Amino acid sequence: MEKFEKEALSTFPDTPPANWFRYVDDTWCRLQKRIADKFFDHINSIDSNIKFTQETSHDNSLPFLDSNVTVQEDGRLSVDVYRKPTHTDQYLDFNSHHPLEQKLGVIRTLFHRADTIITSDEAKSKEHSHLKNALNKCGYRTWTFNKALQPTDRSKKPRSKPLDKKNTTNITIPYIEGVSEKLRRILQGFNIGTNFKPYSTLRQNLVHPKDRVQKGIKSEVIYRLKCEEPNCNDTYIGETSQPLKERYKQHCRATASGYSSAIYHHTKHNQGHSFKLEATDILDREPRWYERGVKEAIYERIYNPTLNRKGGLRIELSSTWDPALPQPKGQ
Repeated sequence: MEKFEKEALSTFPDTPPANWFRYVDDTWCRLQKRIADKFFDHINSIDSNIKFTQETSHDNSLPFLDSNVTVQEDGRLSVDVYRKPTHTDQYLDFNSHHPLEQKLGVIRTLFHRADTIITSDEAKSKEHSHLKNALNKCGYRTWTFNKALQPTDRSKKPRSKPLDKKNTTNITIPYIEGVSEKLRRILQGFNIGTNFKPYSTLRQNLVHPKDRVQKGIKSEVIYRLKCEEPNCNDTYIGETSQPLKERYKQHCRATASGYSSAIYHHTKHNQGHSFKLEATDILDREPRWYERGVKEAIYERIYNPTLNRKGGLRIELSSTWDPALPQPKGQ
């Protein structure tokens, strides 16, 4: 684009634009009205693969990215924040399940934009008031603005030991309110930096660009089998690297050694009891062998299945983790 711009501006036979600002494929320029159409035809004639569309100013104002640029009577440019007519002022809700620093980051980012691009002090004050009203509706209180916008006092000693950046190891863990913050403070004492990631996102739950894989051919999963007999609440939790339908077949048949699955023994000794592959719950997926065993132990502790044999897990989960485990869905 730099080569294209240089050629377009240098070969225009009339007065070139007084201002030309570009970001990726958005361009803002100021030129005389009498040559606007002529210049538009000129830049569209240079390269057949690069075509522009145009939008003209209204009342000497024209939006560019998230700013609104206005040409003053004296020729100077003034800049204000631009919002589309469909903008709803809906920002990250303060009561949502996100770390506090992300919520404070929303305040800092919006106020930084206002202080950076707005050229008029009066417009800055107006934008600050608008942001406070909008964020108040999203649950932000006065103390959050004070905390986010107060200048950093470097003379105060930090409450925790700062990390040695040269020898720091960083890890990323799911964010669980009240638990992840405590874990980060503990790890910081061992010079381990901690980043948070969402435990579950709307994208994971709503966006499925590919066709769903049939349950029976899914592999590397942690699963739960439930007895189909209405008055029976027995369940079994396991993990497998095989396709689920193959593991299900193994559960349903006897073995030559006599050490058959708890599923087989349950259906053999309880008339009318059965299990169905289609009704199997896939609790999680994990391609790594050791981590899959850890997740199996976690789900076994959460759901407390009645058919799992004691000592049958590859990983024994310490009771220290019990307070951090979520409650089963529906309970």
